[in-house]
Amino acid sequence: MPPESSIDASHDDFEYESPFAQLLGLRHYPAVDGVGLASMTIEDKHRQRAGVVQGGIIVALADYAFHLACETRLGAGQTAVTVELKVNFLAPAKDGELRAAARIVSARRRIIVCDVDVTGKDNELIAKCLGTYIVSGQAA
Repeated sequence: MPPESSIDASHDDFEYESPFAQLLGLRHYPAVDGVGLASMTIEDKHRQRAGVVQGGIIVALADYAFHLACETRLGAGQTAVTVELKVNFLAPAKDGELRAAARIVSARRRIIVCDVDVTGKDNELIAKCLGTYIVSGQAA
């Protein structure tokens, strides 16, 4: 996985890809060579009753990074959509930054498999994910 510094939350070179990403505050960075990097700052709106980040938010961040990694393998006119996503939640996230580093494990003509580490404060591993994506459309 890329070093933590490669997705420093203070970095100004991020962009919001979609209204959904903007709603959740998901930031992404330039994806290169099958690696997708995303981050977010934990806010009150991300927490559930127990005061920790709701699992769906962590999954959204992971899926966002997955898609960024997949885009590095797509041609013009192609897209990749999630067909399966497995998540192991390993520790609660309470405050600070969450970072997701996704990398492609296997890329075939129609199927891409990625894994992602979601880390939090002090680079603690919050979640480990494995996703499968199907490629649609014809490469130009």
